[in-house]
Amino acid sequence: MQPLALPDCVPAAISVWQLALDLQAPLAPADLQLLSDEERARIGRLHHPADRMRAVAGRAALRRLLGAALSCAPQHLRFGAGQHGKPHLLGPQRLAFNVSHAGEYVLIALGGDGIDAVGVDVERRDPVADVAALAPYALTAQERQALEHEAQPAATFFDIWSAKEAALKALGVGVSEHLLQLGVQHRPGPGLQLRHRVAHWPALRGCQLPAPFQYSAALAWHTKD
Repeated sequence: MQPLALPDCVPAAISVWQLALDLQAPLAPADLQLLSDEERARIGRLHHPADRMRAVAGRAALRRLLGAALSCAPQHLRFGAGQHGKPHLLGPQRLAFNVSHAGEYVLIALGGDGIDAVGVDVERRDPVADVAALAPYALTAQERQALEHEAQPAATFFDIWSAKEAALKALGVGVSEHLLQLGVQHRPGPGLQLRHRVAHWPALRGCQLPAPFQYSAALAWHTKD
């Protein structure tokens, strides 16, 4: 697990960690020991070994990072979930966090002082994805128009998708039903402009993250003020 070098537009209170996985390896006993009985039971219901690897390694890594940040034993952390399934810590200690995994990678974002929520997303760029068919369900009219002029529309589509998912995860709302309520515009450099017209949603900031070859990744956050 390694920390990512983040763009200058990201507050110093946010860190993002990348974990590369060997999906053919057995589950690590040290990882399993950190999980709660409920976590192990839920992961045991996953059908595919690769899904179990991503879930076990990702949750164990999250527990280690949170434990180090909060100076507590990772196995003693307790989690709850919001209305749309976004996990949060239970108990007196609070720290914003979010996890995403795709293919052979897990990303974990932590947000410290002044950060109300973070969202992170990593997507494997599917070479056979029908971007033209997916675009009306995921992209605004302005985004679809911009996509038509891209030299690599599939890569751009997944860049926008990862940004939207990161932003909606930061908000803690359902992703699929809100994709068209959020607009993403790339600024010069890695910064993103995230726009919405939902009155009770806070202002969001975001950026593209450095990602492995054939992956897209993004970070979003909002502050307490």
